[in-house]
Amino acid sequence: METIALTASRLQDAALARFARQGFDAASMAEIAADVGIKKPSIYAHFRNKDALYLSLIPLMVTAELDYARSVLVGGSAIRAQIHAYLQSIQVRYDDSFRVQFWMRALYTPPGHLHDQVMALMHVFMDDLEAIVLAAITQSSLVPNTQGLSAEVLTKTCLGLIDCLQVELTYAGPAKFARRLQAVWAVFEAATAARPAQG
Repeated sequence: METIALTASRLQDAALARFARQGFDAASMAEIAADVGIKKPSIYAHFRNKDALYLSLIPLMVTAELDYARSVLVGGSAIRAQIHAYLQSIQVRYDDSFRVQFWMRALYTPPGHLHDQVMALMHVFMDDLEAIVLAAITQSSLVPNTQGLSAEVLTKTCLGLIDCLQVELTYAGPAKFARRLQAVWAVFEAATAARPAQG
């Protein structure tokens, strides 16, 4: 017999897919229940309502996104390649995963009545992501650089790049995302050129 925890996890997986494809309002608890193979009333043994089910997904996605950032952004001499790979992955992961599609929806267009609760969690996420990026840049070849930019300034720049690229992908599509990435990356590389060795 399936455990309560396993059923809850399967409901969350089904809800992620439904919310990613259809959005919060269009996805129904009956559809989510059917995806798992249970009757709609059985959902309420696990989640009080659709709001509670939706909100239960945000911490899961926060953990997954932070784990991904830690796995890519490790610092050292390859930091430029790491940051570029992370930026590129915004589209690649979005195309490949309904989980990331859900994440992007939640980040930029959460359900109106849940906005404040979702954003409170997202602010914590952004602080944690900033700490990961800062640690990687501090322990990397990006500082010092010809422009005299500090690790803190470069970190906030990276977060700005992430934000603008996510917005571009969400609202303008992959072609414009690719052009935006090419443009912002050229500026980032120019700004972080290594300081010439002193003779």
